[in-house]
Amino acid sequence: MKNFRLKENNFSYYDKFIKSAEIAVEISTILEAYSENFNINNSKEIEEKVHSLENDADKNLHKTLDYLVKDFLPPLEREDIVLLTNKIDDIIDYLDEIAININILNITVIRVDFKEFIEIINKLAVLLKEMLEKFKDKKNYGEVHKYIVEINNIEENGDTIYEKAIKNLFQNETNSIEILKWNTIYNALENCIDAYESVANTVGEIILKNT
Repeated sequence: MKNFRLKENNFSYYDKFIKSAEIAVEISTILEAYSENFNINNSKEIEEKVHSLENDADKNLHKTLDYLVKDFLPPLEREDIVLLTNKIDDIIDYLDEIAININILNITVIRVDFKEFIEIINKLAVLLKEMLEKFKDKKNYGEVHKYIVEINNIEENGDTIYEKAIKNLFQNETNSIEILKWNTIYNALENCIDAYESVANTVGEIILKNT
């Protein structure tokens, strides 16, 4: 009898998770470098560069889900693969939104709070990639748990920065248009940080199901 699992050579869901995480690292690195050497004239170029990477992540997502439809015996429950794939993609969508907002809102000066956010997001991106590399092997589940705790701790720090940024914005900014612009950007940054925590917690739930 033929094997009904339509297996592609060297296909790995775990590698697909990691690929998306690598894209998140690349985008956050671009945004951090841009925040340190900001030039409004480059905003469109940065947006296009980030959006191109977001498109690569979308292709990775679709390839994963298309393969899952044909896979007879996936290594994890189907709904967990779909959930984790989409949650990692949420991170990249928020990073894309941040780059878009900087351009379309015509940001002329990068605020210090933004740099603090991006520094945290960059740390989270690296931690996520490392966590997912460990997640490939059940022997590493103990180490994965440590990453989950660290990501959650950093997310709490992000909440503190968000509260401080919003308070500073409404206390010290007198231009209502600037308040609207930066409130939009800060919300996208906060959503991005929350999305990292959501991925970490999802990985933790999957581990509980498989141990």
